[in-house]
Amino acid sequence: MNYRDLDPADAQRELQADPTLRILDVRTAPENASHRLPNAVLIPVQELDRRLAELDKNANWLVHCEHGRRSLFACEMMAQAGFKKLANLRGGLAYWSGCGLPLVTGKG
Repeated sequence: MNYRDLDPADAQRELQADPTLRILDVRTAPENASHRLPNAVLIPVQELDRRLAELDKNANWLVHCEHGRRSLFACEMMAQAGFKKLANLRGGLAYWSGCGLPLVTGKG
């Protein structure tokens, strides 16, 4: 495994501690419009392979989806493409929300 698996509390701590940490949302646009983490880059997992060049391989990335399955796949794909600093949000935004952590809701 070439990425870390973070639970929501650890992910939130890292987001607060590291202003350079970037967030990649690999859900669909309608899912993102409903609820999301602030400042996340949206690239649906179905488009990720052809859009990897849009992302900085040297950046520190937190990757998420709704339940954690698509983001695992995305982390594997990104690691194979040479991304070195990757973390998967275990359980996705469903687990994040279930922990009472904040989300942006509605279109933004």
